[in-house]
Parts: sequence; structure tokens; C-alpha cells
Amino acid sequence: MTSSLREDYAHVARRCETSLIACARRLVRGDDDRVLDLVQEALVRGYEAFRAGKFIAGGNPCAWLARILTNHFINEWRREKKWSAGVTVDDVTAGGEIGPEATRAEGADVALLEGTLDEALDRALASLPDALRLTVILVDIQDLSYQEAAERLGVPLGTVRSRLARARFQLAERLQDWGKERGLA
Repeated sequence: MTSSLREDYAHVARRCETSLIACARRLVRGDDDRVLDLVQEALVRGYEAFRAGKFIAGGNPCAWLARILTNHFINEWRREKKWSAGVTVDDVTAGGEIGPEATRAEGADVALLEGTLDEALDRALASLPDALRLTVILVDIQDLSYQEAAERLGVPLGTVRSRLARARFQLAERLQDWGKERGLA
């Protein structure tokens, strides 16, 4: 391995660190310890994938790392859900993981990574139950199709649609005053 590869990745990691922290904070509702753990794990997995040539040159490295971070979060969330549901160790280890090679360089990922959500939006999103919040993040923020979100979450397409409808309704209720202040409601 050349030091140039390491240096290239270190540059990418430094450039994307702030946006990864913001993404992780949204996923874990601001729990700073979990935020740092998620970002660290995403950077380690990203480096492994980078070394293996899984980053597509010309792509958006911050969006790519955010996808790795989100995939890792989803996998952890699934494991926690299975453990709390009384599923055995064999059931957990039989599940497949979403690999870090998933990329999306354009769309909502880029907009998300270039800025942060308004504080009121962040609070409203954080107040949603995990399943609803994660569905909104995948579909509305990361711009996955309903089918892609269903596959990542391991749920039927109809479940994604109903979760998204409930989440959007709850967000609209929570953001009514915020919208009025900005002349949106």
C-alpha cells in the first residue's frame, strides 16, 4: 500500500468529517458518543473500501461515506431490533450486510452534505420514532426510491409507504409554526 493512497483517503476523511458528524447526529438523535462511534466506523469501512478500489473516481466522496455510515447504522438498528425481539444469535448472523460499495453521488445526498438542516427541522426529525425517522432519512434526505428503502430496511414496500406517510404527517404537525414564520404554511 502506498502512502499516497493513505494520504488521499486522509484528505477525503478530513473534508467529509463535518458532514458525516451532521448525518450521524441526525440518525442517533444527537447522542455524541454514538455519533463519534458511527463516524469512526464509517471512516474505517470507507478506508477498507477505498483500498479495495470501491470508490468510483469522479463521484462524491462525502455522499459515498454518508451512505456507508447510514448503511452501518441500519445494520446496527436491525441487530438491536432483532435482539429486542428475542431472535437467536443464529438468526442475527444469518442476515446479510449492505456493503460499502453502494454509492449515490447526486441528488439529495449532495444537498444534505453541503448544508445542514434548520435546527427546528433537526429537532422535529429527532422526535420521530426510529422506524419513521430512518424511513424519512432514506427516502426524503438520501433520495432512495421506496423500493430501495424497503430493501435496506428489510420491510415490504407498503410498510415504507405507510411509515413515510405517518412520518410526514407528524413532521407537518411539529413544523406548523416553523412554516408560518417562513411564510410556507
